[in-house]
Parts: sequence; C-alpha cells; structure tokens
Amino acid sequence: MLTAGLILMEDPPAHDVHDLMTELLEAELVDDTGVTRRLSNDEVLTYVMLLAGAGNETTTRLIGWTGKLLGEHPDQRREVAADRSLVPGAIEEVLRYEASSPVQARVTSRPVEHHGQSLPEGTIMVLLNGSANRDERHFVDADRFDVHRDIDHHQSFGYGLHFCLGAALARLEGRVALDEVLNRFPDWEVDWDGAKQAHTPNVRGWERLPVVAG
Repeated sequence: MLTAGLILMEDPPAHDVHDLMTELLEAELVDDTGVTRRLSNDEVLTYVMLLAGAGNETTTRLIGWTGKLLGEHPDQRREVAADRSLVPGAIEEVLRYEASSPVQARVTSRPVEHHGQSLPEGTIMVLLNGSANRDERHFVDADRFDVHRDIDHHQSFGYGLHFCLGAALARLEGRVALDEVLNRFPDWEVDWDGAKQAHTPNVRGWERLPVVAG
C-alpha cells in the first residue's frame, strides 16, 4: 500500500502539512550533476525503510535493556513501580547506561583537528558514544545504574546535526512500555538460562530475554 501510494503521488499537491512523509515527497535537492529535482520513488522508499528499521530495532533493544537492568536492581524497580513520575528518568538512565546503538562511524569531509590530532579529509572515524555515556568527567560514578541520576545530556541519540530523528518517539515508547509492564508485573526476575544476546554489527541488546514474574 505504501509503495503504490508513493508511486501515484509523483507530483503531490501543495498543502499546509508538515509531516515527514510530505516533506520527503515535496523536498527538492541539487544532485551531483547540478540538476534541481525531487527525490525519486526509490530514494523516498529507501529512506522510509531506513527509518522504520532503525526505529524498530533500537527501541526493541531499549525495552530489553529496561527489563534486564530493572531485573538486576529490584529496589529501584520497586521505587519506579510505586512512583511513576520516576519512569522518564529511569528510561533516560537505561539509555545512558546501555546504549542500544553504542557505535557510530563517520568519514571526515575536510581536514579537522581533535584533541591535538590532525585528521585529513576522508578519514574513517569510529565514535564510541556508548563509552562516552560512562565518562567519569561528565557522570559521577558513571558505572553505577541509578534511576535518580540527573542527566543533562547523554550520547545515545547522538548530538548536533546527526541527533536521532526518532529520539522523542523512542523515549515515549520506552516510557509507555515500562509503565504498562509495571501495571501488570511490578516484580520480575530474568530467566538467564533462556536469555540470548543479539549479535549485530551496529546495535546492542537482547534477542531473547524471558522473565519470571514475581
């Protein structure tokens, strides 16, 4: 249905709507040949599939880490269950403590210098944002999981120009999932015999994380 709809809308009418799909259909760019054009159907669909896949997998990993960490810290889980105002902070701490997307790669588009190191144009850089979330210079006792931690900014969604487009939705989904689980199962333990961590090149989390409700 999505493919057919996009193919039919080759010249969508102008209207006062500012959702992402409309912006993609109406956007214009100057391509490598200097031609000003709109995105092709294949380009739009590729980007839509990228967003759908990236948002689905990383949020799934976030929910898994929430179950794992609160299973390992039952006192904090019971605090959150008793006081739901702690849910947003708990999700932020999960994001900081176990980043679902802990590694990013970039290529420098021009010569740059970082911390006294000169990098020529075209240098491949691997950014360990999961490690940055445990930086003791920014987070006191960074290796301790604490739902009460005051977090001004972690790196799990990136920063600046490349900040995650779906950050607000991921946060909301994590909060709703935790709130609903606590409504039914305020106590649980992880069944480690049945747990299996996922092995993927760019995200980190659990393929299977069964729990036993208390």
